[in-house]
Amino acid sequence: METEVLYFKKLEGTVLAIDYIEWAFTMLHNRMSTPSLNILASLTEPLNIFEVEDYFNRALYELDITEPSYEDSAKYYVRYLLRQIVDDPRLAIENAYKVYTIARDHFLDEEQDRWYEISELIDDVLYGDNSKNITQASLNQSIVRLSNQQLDNSSF
Repeated sequence: METEVLYFKKLEGTVLAIDYIEWAFTMLHNRMSTPSLNILASLTEPLNIFEVEDYFNRALYELDITEPSYEDSAKYYVRYLLRQIVDDPRLAIENAYKVYTIARDHFLDEEQDRWYEISELIDDVLYGDNSKNITQASLNQSIVRLSNQQLDNSSF
């Protein structure tokens, strides 16, 4: 897990203790190492969130990592979700909802409009009358196509 993704989850209040452990493994995989990072990576369940966050904060200090801004974290998290959609289209609908929510809450521009349209199509296909007769497969393709476009254009 990348630092910006972890921070976004932390700022949104959705972070889990295991997310910090995954972050530690990512940092070790990227050839970073400090005493606190090593301890954090070695923690096992049951995890105490206060202990985990303490080692996380120590590791940040030891690695001289500064907290990214909320906006930067949100943009990075959206890019992370878009990459997941492209890499695994089975996550398209679930992640499209997340992208729309973040775009709605943090980015007031045409990107929000595109993801709003996608969320409306998802609702129509899954819960509505699906008057346009859109298949889930074609919906997934549309979401993947939009995700690719936004990754290529660096919209987020």
